[in-house]
Amino acid sequence: MEKVCQFFRNNYVLANCEDAIHKKAFSLNLSHYQMTEVPAIIEQCETLMKLFLNQNKLTKIPSSIGELLRLQVLTLDYNKLDEFPQCICRLVRLKFLNISCNSISSLPPEIGYLTLLETFWCNNTGLLELPSEIRNCEKLETLGVRGNPLTKLPDAIGALTALRWLTAEGCELTEVPLTMALLANLVHLNLKGNRLRQLPRMLMAMQKLRFLFLNENRIDELPTRPQLEELRSLQMLNLSKNPISLHHDLQQMALRQTNLYVELPEDPVQACDGLTSRASLNTQDQQEDQARGAGQDMDSNESDWANSVRTSELDTTDESTMENAIEDLSLMLPEMSRFVTTF
Repeated sequence: MEKVCQFFRNNYVLANCEDAIHKKAFSLNLSHYQMTEVPAIIEQCETLMKLFLNQNKLTKIPSSIGELLRLQVLTLDYNKLDEFPQCICRLVRLKFLNISCNSISSLPPEIGYLTLLETFWCNNTGLLELPSEIRNCEKLETLGVRGNPLTKLPDAIGALTALRWLTAEGCELTEVPLTMALLANLVHLNLKGNRLRQLPRMLMAMQKLRFLFLNENRIDELPTRPQLEELRSLQMLNLSKNPISLHHDLQQMALRQTNLYVELPEDPVQACDGLTSRASLNTQDQQEDQARGAGQDMDSNESDWANSVRTSELDTTDESTMENAIEDLSLMLPEMSRFVTTF
């Protein structure tokens, strides 16, 4: 029965491609079809500006994709790619690219050809380093490299002066480059779950930074009061689950600074309304929800939350309502009838 269902899936995919060609469509959604290869006919979809191929079983991308020169949006997340498709680097009009949740350990230097790229998600791919050529993506506003074994970020990241949102959560960073001080438009910085041992000094130079996650690192050097004073413009500074977060002096600072998050004092006598009122904001999702609400009250030119989702939800680009898994006949037959009635 699965083979029969796959037959209908394949034909439905071809029908969608043919329809896009006939209508000169700008968008084509082929996500969640369990495709193992991209149909050759897609090279004829010359008018496409958006192509969704996420949530499939693709092991490679045909070079003909590089001929779809009008593409501005391409999603390849949640496939089975084991290398970065070189043909993507020819898509010089690309603005949005998601390759998350594949097995892509390196990016080619040609990634720098994507000079119009505004959003790039490369989460949970096994990425070992970010190439210095990323500096050429000067229009990049959103960059996600979380869940990768990155031990450092390149100095070239300081050239991304348009960057407003950077998440490198769950990597293996022991330090961050001083050039990040040049990211004058950065609003949201997530460095949760790395191996940092001190508060990055360049943070004080980031005038627009509002949301900073440094929780679950190894920070054991207590920041001075003047340093924390310089970070008062932050709406959220999360230092919880670091060695310093249990330090009495820092907990007392947290009682007075509503933007500072550390562990609650073990002695309930030491707690006060200011910190107790934030006890329910222990999870990152809850904190980001609060930050999103705060961001909506900010000037639209400074807010990074107006059209955002939680960091924990940034692995996938889900534009399809098709069932991802078919477990038994009761689910399979309705899906097959969906395809049959389309013809």
